[in-house]
Amino acid sequence: MHITLIIFLVIICIPVVWLLFVLTVMKFIRKIYPFPIPQFFTNFIDNPIRRKFWQNPDEIAKRIGAKPGDVVVEIGPGKGSYTKAVARKILPGGRVYAIDLQKPIIDRFQKKLDEEGITNIFPSIGDAYNLDFDDNSVDVIFLITCLPEIPEPVKVLKEFKRILKPNGTISLCELFIDPDYPLRKTEKKWSQEAGLILKEEFGNWFAYQLNFGK
Repeated sequence: MHITLIIFLVIICIPVVWLLFVLTVMKFIRKIYPFPIPQFFTNFIDNPIRRKFWQNPDEIAKRIGAKPGDVVVEIGPGKGSYTKAVARKILPGGRVYAIDLQKPIIDRFQKKLDEEGITNIFPSIGDAYNLDFDDNSVDVIFLITCLPEIPEPVKVLKEFKRILKPNGTISLCELFIDPDYPLRKTEKKWSQEAGLILKEEFGNWFAYQLNFGK
């Protein structure tokens, strides 16, 4: 009995407690010193376990509702797993504009796209508050665990609303283990303040996806 309990503690409880401790420390640091997620950390965040069990790229792309020919904007593409899933859904003729503040992330992503021969994704460095798109010109905007990293989420959501087509979708996806994880009601509040309307919601407290429109 004692051996079984010890094994349980070592295999299950100790790693879980350690993970919660690390998340708590990271959340605290991010609160007092906000900064964009560095390139090296995207390798930890975007891992096979996450993509298989918590935030499956193909499932998220399906929920977004993007269709062939759509113009799509992603903020914070990271390694590009979700970008590529959406890019496949909008062929033929669709385009994904993947925007990030950090040049190393964009350079790495462009190199990967060149190696894989993917031609309908266009990575670029940009400011989410001032996007280089006309009013009512974009079909879908999506962010994967990225919106809470932005210092003024309501301001950026208003910018998304400006460029979104009347029947378009803004999709926000969050995961509990992300250091900046916001509660579902928090993102709903930000979106309401930006003048957006909730269309659909998926998932649970650990991993959720919210779709908004004008």
